[in-house]
Amino acid sequence: MSALPPVVLLPGNMCDERLWQPVADRLAAAGHRVGAAPRLDHDSIAAMADAVLADVPGPAVVIGFSMGAIVAAEMARRAPRQVPALGLVAFNASADLPERAAVRPRQQRDVRAGRLAAVVADELKPNYLAEANRQDRELLATVMDMAVALGPDVFVRQSEALRLRDDLRPSLPSLAMPVLLACGVDDRLCPPEWHHAWAEMIEGNARVAEINGAGHLVPLEQPGALAETLLAWLAEETTCPTAS
Repeated sequence: MSALPPVVLLPGNMCDERLWQPVADRLAAAGHRVGAAPRLDHDSIAAMADAVLADVPGPAVVIGFSMGAIVAAEMARRAPRQVPALGLVAFNASADLPERAAVRPRQQRDVRAGRLAAVVADELKPNYLAEANRQDRELLATVMDMAVALGPDVFVRQSEALRLRDDLRPSLPSLAMPVLLACGVDDRLCPPEWHHAWAEMIEGNARVAEINGAGHLVPLEQPGALAETLLAWLAEETTCPTAS
């Protein structure tokens, strides 16, 4: 007999549990115990990782998206025994790119001045989606609704966490657990070639899955394909003995 491992899903920048809901439903239907992380609203990646580690009662597969993937990798670096397998979706292992770091203080000022919706609509959403999905009104509305629900204070804290984050590339070779790196084929923020580069740096069991028809927002753009990818990986890599 074997038990399916619990799974913890971490959202990305200005996303809440709605980001993962379509995928979570499929994982749960397959028998996995699926939990969402507490709100990632600290002003450092380290503090976010510590908060999730404190909230997760025992070892669990941690799967993060974008900023959540950065937090998941930090969790694995800090507490590898608590993260027996690691899923990194739309992941960037590097420190903040100079051009992104330079823009964040201005975005923070705009958001503090009451222009959160404008920043999300004009600067974030255009980079999130594959070309074929950019006119999907329901998807666009979900992205905006999540950001507005989290609000300006969370935006500023998450922005600072991303701006000041560590370069995780030196720690990638120490990841000994199975690692899945999943990305949208059309992701312009964290393109597939980055994920292949991260996989080469990981000396353990790492693989890359490219999801067709998706840009950066893989869990919402192609939830079925991502769920099937995760389920196949979980079945192969993470089934664990049932406790007696």
